[in-house]
Amino acid sequence: MAPAPVAFVHRNGDKGGNIGDCADAKGTRLTRLAIAAGIAACAFASSALAADLIVDKAVDYATPSGNGLYIELLAGAALPGTYEYTDPDPSSYDIPLGGAVAGVIGFDTGLGGLSVEGDVFASQRDYGSWTLTTATAMAALKFTAELDDTFAVYGAAGLGGFYLHDEDQDGSDVWIDGWGLGYLLKAGVTAQVADNVSLVGELRYANSFAPIEYVDPFDGAAGHVGVAAALVGVKLDF
Repeated sequence: MAPAPVAFVHRNGDKGGNIGDCADAKGTRLTRLAIAAGIAACAFASSALAADLIVDKAVDYATPSGNGLYIELLAGAALPGTYEYTDPDPSSYDIPLGGAVAGVIGFDTGLGGLSVEGDVFASQRDYGSWTLTTATAMAALKFTAELDDTFAVYGAAGLGGFYLHDEDQDGSDVWIDGWGLGYLLKAGVTAQVADNVSLVGELRYANSFAPIEYVDPFDGAAGHVGVAAALVGVKLDF
């Protein structure tokens, strides 16, 4: 059932309307990018697996060779959620499915599965006639537990910057634009498919600790939204 219309008047503009309207048929650029990136990541890992299968000598996947450095490239879906907007009266918007991408550069310390990571994450979702974009830049600690020679599970938590941008789809008005202090939680599983190459499946959640204010030009406007995402991709060890 479509959510009920929510209408209110911004003191410098009108952000009322039917929030249950479907997103524009063209979709979001980030959604298409996420799908393409996911396909590319899986195709790359599949090619690596095919090449590895023709090698006569067996490979011990439990201990990848390298110096502990790795990168991850992930793409997938930003899950539906709720967006809280204040100007100065509070309003709530249902945010549908969108696209998400993430990139990680990490270092395995060799201390009982502990790694340190730099993590960037972006999402974009259309709601009504507006587009909500988020981005994060976080430093994270990750713990990984190997299940066997192929599979491992991990969990991580991070702190850093959380960016929020809310504007009309035609670009005529920007309602929120700013950074705040935020956090990241994520958990996933990896499957090593070739020497130093693993497939990754991950669930993550990011949010700001407090609403992000848009001081100029709409003094008093603030937005608060969490982003949950389901991502797949590839991990490369060096």
